[in-house]
Amino acid sequence: MTEYAQIERPVEGIQIIDDVTAQFGVDTLEGRVGPLMQGASSRSQFFELPAGLYTYEHPHPTESIIYTVYGEWVLTTGGKRHVMKPRSLFWFGPGISAGYEVPFDAPAFILIFKSERGSDPEAMVDYLQNEMQPHLMQEHAAGQAFWMHELPPDHPAHVFARSLKQDPT
Repeated sequence: MTEYAQIERPVEGIQIIDDVTAQFGVDTLEGRVGPLMQGASSRSQFFELPAGLYTYEHPHPTESIIYTVYGEWVLTTGGKRHVMKPRSLFWFGPGISAGYEVPFDAPAFILIFKSERGSDPEAMVDYLQNEMQPHLMQEHAAGQAFWMHELPPDHPAHVFARSLKQDPT
């Protein structure tokens, strides 16, 4: 088994990651994504959301708790937007749609905690590389925007960003 995260295991039943921001990740159109830790019945992963990212609202099959480590980004759900800042935390339930926007000049780094173990890290990386990224590339080729600059100036993401004085359009 390949170790994707730099995990220390000082004793049975304990896992430690000293720096979650310095881990293996797969670059996708939604940012750099990687597995972190698998527990007996839970798991964690990260997303590094690049500056200028736009990810449309889409449903997520499982619940998540998401913690912002650094940077600012915009959570969008139900057409409503909320600026997420370092140390902010939110939860969404299964089947809930959420999108992510980064109308800021710097990336954001988030941790995602899931209450089910899910697939092992190798399977997650395989999914990211061989299913998720090709699917996102097909969506992008078909015209789906993944960057703020690909949206029209009157798009709600730009309108909200301008209200924050974060949008040059």
